[in-house]
Amino acid sequence: MQVFFVDVLSSLRCLLWRLTSFFLLFFTLSPPSMAHANLAVFLDCKKGSCDRDFIKRELPFIDFVRDRKDSQVHVIVTRQRTAGGRQHELIFYDSEDFQNSAYQLRSASLKTDTKDQIRRGVLAKLQLGLTPYLLQTDLADSLSVSFEQIDRQNPAEARIERDPWNGWVFRSEVGAKMEEEDSREEEEHWGDFSGSRITDDWRLGFGMGHRKKTRTFLLDDGSTLIDETLNQYLSSQIIKSLSPTWSIGAAISSGQSSFNNIDRGNRLAIATEYNLFPYSLSAEKALTFGYYLGVNQFKYDELTIFGLKEETKANHGAFADFDFDQPWGNLSIGLYSAMMLDDPSLYRVTLDGYVRYRLARGLSVRLWGESALVKDQIYLANISASTSDILLGSSALDTDSKTKIGLSLEYTFGSAFSSIVNNRLQDSGFARFPFD
Repeated sequence: MQVFFVDVLSSLRCLLWRLTSFFLLFFTLSPPSMAHANLAVFLDCKKGSCDRDFIKRELPFIDFVRDRKDSQVHVIVTRQRTAGGRQHELIFYDSEDFQNSAYQLRSASLKTDTKDQIRRGVLAKLQLGLTPYLLQTDLADSLSVSFEQIDRQNPAEARIERDPWNGWVFRSEVGAKMEEEDSREEEEHWGDFSGSRITDDWRLGFGMGHRKKTRTFLLDDGSTLIDETLNQYLSSQIIKSLSPTWSIGAAISSGQSSFNNIDRGNRLAIATEYNLFPYSLSAEKALTFGYYLGVNQFKYDELTIFGLKEETKANHGAFADFDFDQPWGNLSIGLYSAMMLDDPSLYRVTLDGYVRYRLARGLSVRLWGESALVKDQIYLANISASTSDILLGSSALDTDSKTKIGLSLEYTFGSAFSSIVNNRLQDSGFARFPFD
């Protein structure tokens, strides 16, 4: 019996020692306490315009929440092209907890800037924009203000003036891929080259590209089916800003498309556009109306349904587009029409759009769709599409309409906070099936 109690006491001492060691280790490894702002922020990055993980790491004293309704400050971050690169716009909306009105900040960057330079510029503007709110928290005594050397010019614009390329930015890409199976082979190669220069008054650009895909199928009877598609293009455009709401432009392009039976196509066009809102607000809202007029010259691979091997056609069209980004969600609607000048029966009208709306905390719905009335397929070959063309989608088919629509419902639940960042094994793919 005495031996039994000795063993029990020994086991209890061992357990107590392990528990003590565990708690000592736990508190030793726990991070030191950090001043906290108790400020709930909803970071709303439109179209991947910011690095969420980076911002959360750099601002650990902010409570980043998953839903707008849980926030005290709603920050919308958008981006758009500028003279030498991109401009990120940050729009700050607050709840009833604060008395600040909505305002905007901008961060300009060049296309030669690295990803880290761009995201640090956005972070700096975010920190500056959150300052009025942080001053009303317990963290106010920890804040300080410093000024960099002030330049009369926008830093990005000043750098462009010293740029030997005069604001021109060029991009190029070449690539190839090959897939092979027992009964199927696919080869594809492509190349693109483009250049652009953007200022407040002008937008200039050109581009050229080539893409060829060859697919070979071995059929059950031993025969071989070869499908080949080729696309080439060359284009250039110049657009002039006339006022804060008006602009005009001209473009010239040339191309080849085996899918559309076009051996060679050339186009010259002019256009004008009016924005109901100043273009400086385009990251938040835009309502544009436009008109264009163009001349097209086509040379076809096969005789068309009108018995033509080549022809010249003039067409004109009008369009209207509405884009709206707000704290409740996004809305975009576009209406486009085009008609041949010499034959009004040849026309096309397209309506597309999407809406994403936050219904409630954690719940949002997205509806998108596109519908077109097609009466202008003058390029269709005067031969019936083969079974392989239909199944492989290698050539355009005769149709009077095209429609697609989609609906999605998103719901998230759980903790309202999302400030912790941990992306370990995020892109490893170790949980996927081997054949995915």
